[in-house]
Amino acid sequence: MKQSLHETHKLMQYISDAVGSIRDPQELFRTLTDKLRLVFEFDSAAIITFDKEKRYSNVFFEMLRFQLPETFERKKRPIAGSWIEPHIADVAVSVISIEKSLELYSADVLLPQMLYDLGMRQVALSPLRTGGKVIGFLSFVSKDEKEWLESDKELLATLSLPVAVAVSNALAYEELRQREAQTAMQLGVNNALLTIKDRNRMLLAVCEQIEKLVPCTFLGIRVMGADGFYRLYDNFRRDNAGVFAQVHAPLDIENFEDIARESFSLITHPGSFSGEVFCQLCGEYRMLAYVKEAFGVCSLLTVALWDTPGSRAGLFISNTSGSYDEHDQATVNLIVPQLSLALQNYLAFEKIDELRRKVEGERTCLIEEIKATHNFEEIIGNSASLAAVLRRVSQVAPTDATVLIQGETGTGKELFARALHNLSARNKRALIKINCATLPAPLIESELFGHEKGSFTGATERRIGKFELAEGGTIFLDEIGEMPLELQAKLLRVLQERELERLGGRQVIKVDVRVIAATNRDLAKEVAEGRFREDLFFRLNVFPLDIPPLIERREDIAMLATHFAAKCSREFGKPLRAFRAIDMQRLVAREWKGNIRELAHLIEQAVIVSEGTTLDFSTILSPSAPASELHTVGHARTMRDFEADVVAMERELILDALSRAKGRVSGVGGAAELLALHPKTLYSRIEKLGLSKRYS
Repeated sequence: MKQSLHETHKLMQYISDAVGSIRDPQELFRTLTDKLRLVFEFDSAAIITFDKEKRYSNVFFEMLRFQLPETFERKKRPIAGSWIEPHIADVAVSVISIEKSLELYSADVLLPQMLYDLGMRQVALSPLRTGGKVIGFLSFVSKDEKEWLESDKELLATLSLPVAVAVSNALAYEELRQREAQTAMQLGVNNALLTIKDRNRMLLAVCEQIEKLVPCTFLGIRVMGADGFYRLYDNFRRDNAGVFAQVHAPLDIENFEDIARESFSLITHPGSFSGEVFCQLCGEYRMLAYVKEAFGVCSLLTVALWDTPGSRAGLFISNTSGSYDEHDQATVNLIVPQLSLALQNYLAFEKIDELRRKVEGERTCLIEEIKATHNFEEIIGNSASLAAVLRRVSQVAPTDATVLIQGETGTGKELFARALHNLSARNKRALIKINCATLPAPLIESELFGHEKGSFTGATERRIGKFELAEGGTIFLDEIGEMPLELQAKLLRVLQERELERLGGRQVIKVDVRVIAATNRDLAKEVAEGRFREDLFFRLNVFPLDIPPLIERREDIAMLATHFAAKCSREFGKPLRAFRAIDMQRLVAREWKGNIRELAHLIEQAVIVSEGTTLDFSTILSPSAPASELHTVGHARTMRDFEADVVAMERELILDALSRAKGRVSGVGGAAELLALHPKTLYSRIEKLGLSKRYS
């Protein structure tokens, strides 16, 4: 290896010319290595560089004459404890025996052991110095342990000077290129955050930008509320073509939600995890173990986005090949401020939009309730059977107990549900009604629990379900016996856990809602015949409320008929006409299969067709009724008896109206307005009944 001064100078000149003329770093170092091989004996060569803090080493260039194992990872490696650590401050060329390195540096034997197994026995390290600092080594690897003369070491050190300049330039260029790439990533992410309004498309664009600098197979974004439930749980996966797509389906894991919440704690300790450390984490976190097994993930990078009293958020990035280090984490951290701000703004706008939709939903429900034509506006009657039901209503209304109202069609089950709500502490919030019999089975779930945009064909936007609309109030599930079996299980979970998920959503939503259900079916019989879940029946039947049919409330019929006549006269702009005693008797004696609803409709017809001074039932009720219609249950009554009852009923209605109006007959809130009568007509009735001293 002896060289004359002239040859050394000539070689230096060649190396300097190459450094000045060859722009591509790989081509340059290949050219230099080929030239150095003419002077020094070695089998393979590599240029090793350090980071600025000299914490990690990296193979910057290699020219090998052997095949590295497929399992060998080309990555940054810690210097501390490694076989090159003792030489990091060397100013001269060091010649190292690989066999001795195996004995001395048992903590880091991966590379020496691999070289030894490949038949290599010696490594020569020539420090690359620039600006007074060692930035790396020019290393020669040989099969034989040769003796290096001092002159040979000095020559290699001299020839390493222009190589160090070239490496420094290449590193500076690489750093500049990296910064430009990072800036481009930041601008790309910023552009996506500012211009793309759809959250999924926005996050897909973020994935694509991150993947340009940090290897990424999976990316997950998590936002957890203070209650320990996810507000955001988005996953994105890169396919074989390099295209990212959102992953909607959860892993088929028992207790998935609990396991997912458990893995969130990784964000409280952000870092990069690969190799053995990643495997250890898989032992601690079941979710990681499942993902590793299912998708072949071998490394993980976690970044915290924010941690506030209201919520915490973080980013999970994982890869199926290669590993992560601090530099990758630092790169991802560059986009944390704008990504955090965008997500927080998105969640804030989403909450505002959700509240807006909820208010609109409540408004719609209230408008529908105001516009709806109810069978009656208040519970009318004083029969013993009705009094018993009202007593139970007053007992359960102040509580939050679930009530199951059962009764025949037309008995006024909805009215009792409204009474339960109005008498409860929830009466400041909405009473939300849904009829389980009027909606197609596929739509009931969406109506009850809501859906996310894109959760099914036609779901063009997010929809707030009735349970969410009823938050803090009451939900009335009418015709509960018509609910499909598959949906009954989901309803049971809401009743038990007081939480739900929208269709197509992953967020668990807590709900504070009182449930009142109603049915005209015998649910116990439905359970026995397998058409209704037994566990749901028991959950609903906490406090049963049986509404009596109208035939068990015959003493209330005259009062109800009079009320409906006044109501319909007011609505249709018709004069209030009196009942003939014979017609009222027939109404009381009639078999009301449609119950109160049938009575209301019959009175409505009479109000519409009547033209004389009394209501005309000639085309509505049979003119010659059977004898049974002229008797009440138990004993016969005379026409005079019945007329007396009608007068007494009228007297009671007027007295009740005067009492509520505090003695006033006319004007706003007066008794005439309450009874839908003209004030002069009411004055006449009052005089006729001898009630003139009861008002002012």
